[in-house]
Amino acid sequence: QELKAAFPGYYIIPEGGAGPLGEKGAGEILNLVNKTTFTHIACAIGTATMFNGILKSTGNKQQLIGIPVLKGLEKIAEQKNTRIFNDYHFGGYAKYTNNLLVFMNDFYKKTYIPADFVYTGKLIFAIYDLLQKDYFPENSKILIIHSGGLQGNQSLPKGTLIF
Repeated sequence: QELKAAFPGYYIIPEGGAGPLGEKGAGEILNLVNKTTFTHIACAIGTATMFNGILKSTGNKQQLIGIPVLKGLEKIAEQKNTRIFNDYHFGGYAKYTNNLLVFMNDFYKKTYIPADFVYTGKLIFAIYDLLQKDYFPENSKILIIHSGGLQGNQSLPKGTLIF
């Protein structure tokens, strides 16, 4: 009530943008590419806002892959054309191992694409691991959605990451 009085017409954005408007906005991410080109679309999962929004924008012949970054998100149910891989959280939200940091630095050396240890580092690690395990059929076209979050890397000791 105090917010309503002090800031008429305010709008509170829920954590992670969760909710119908956040999902609608996340679904528009695929408008930036020719989404029919891709057989697999992958994103990290925190609140699942992006995952749910993108799911509404994918085609029937595409698989949406979700990589939860929090420990214990096993409650996210797989739906038609989705696959959730729960084994890449590295101990939980904003947790990491030296293995993840080494991977992120190696990935940067090869691609010049920085990742963060909270979301995208885990996502990209997972996709690389799934590639090594031959999860994806031959001729798959994979879209990995880099959701940003690089500011979290500033909490790491200086020199931990090379970017």
